[in-house]
Amino acid sequence: MAHPTLEDVAARAGVSRALVSLVMRGSPKVGKERREAVLRAARELGYRPNMMARGLAAGRTGLVGVLLADLRDPWCAEVHEGLADEAVRRGARLLLTTGRGRAARERAALDDLLGLRPDGVVLASPGMPAADIERAAAGCAVTVVGRSVRSDRVDCVTGDGAAAVRLALAHLADLGHRRVACLDLGPRPSPLRRACPPDAVATAPDEPWRAPEPPTAVLALGDPTGTAALTALLRAGRRVPDEVSLIVVGDSPGARAARVTAVASPAAELGSRAMAVLLDRISGEAPAAGRRDTVPPRLDERDTTRALSLGRREDAPDLRQ
Repeated sequence: MAHPTLEDVAARAGVSRALVSLVMRGSPKVGKERREAVLRAARELGYRPNMMARGLAAGRTGLVGVLLADLRDPWCAEVHEGLADEAVRRGARLLLTTGRGRAARERAALDDLLGLRPDGVVLASPGMPAADIERAAAGCAVTVVGRSVRSDRVDCVTGDGAAAVRLALAHLADLGHRRVACLDLGPRPSPLRRACPPDAVATAPDEPWRAPEPPTAVLALGDPTGTAALTALLRAGRRVPDEVSLIVVGDSPGARAARVTAVASPAAELGSRAMAVLLDRISGEAPAAGRRDTVPPRLDERDTTRALSLGRREDAPDLRQ
């Protein structure tokens, strides 16, 4: 079924097409009675202005494309919340798509977005090669969130994982913990290891407990590792936090539901910052491209950390760095 046109609205309201156009643009030159007649006719016909055509005529669509790495990823969902909130605040409209966690699908989805002529795009944790992102930035403003891309054309908004590790270790030290295991169970070494004391890193759930003096706290490097660490501790019969405190770098909904102490740069804040950076770029309010914004981490203390009793504290190096 064809969409109603300006001519259809004009015929229903008994006015000219030019007058309907003035009403749709919000012109103050139209009297109240005729404006109401036009708007009533538009409602009856189900008319909606063609925002894309109007934007292209004006040189700007008011549309922003959003490519999420994976809609099933809770982090992506929370990033989108931040993006959407800032877009509403700034009067932008979003076009949402996903790459389903595959670089080839991301490239195809990005091409589809660019074909709709958005003013800019936000890429949330994209897995596609940097060269593809660079090519997209040749045609419109591009902001990447959750990944750093070396490009003078691309703005990036990221968290600070190293600062999150330091914040967690400092918090555990304040609670009296000196023997801390930094657990990394990912298929590839986490870059967060670099912020940990070298002799504190463990790569197997049971490794910390084979030491002569087992740790009194565990810092899990990433949400999946946090889940594995909590499961391993429970299976080993170690009471959390009575015997062992646990902090996770990351903050998934599962960690919140299980009341796990977590430290991370808030995903929604990453999203809102990324949208603000992109819209500043589109409006010409930002300096030269290649901007790098970092959202600091926040520690949320819940039920898996506790101060070490004075009787269990000992003279050991302070992990705060």
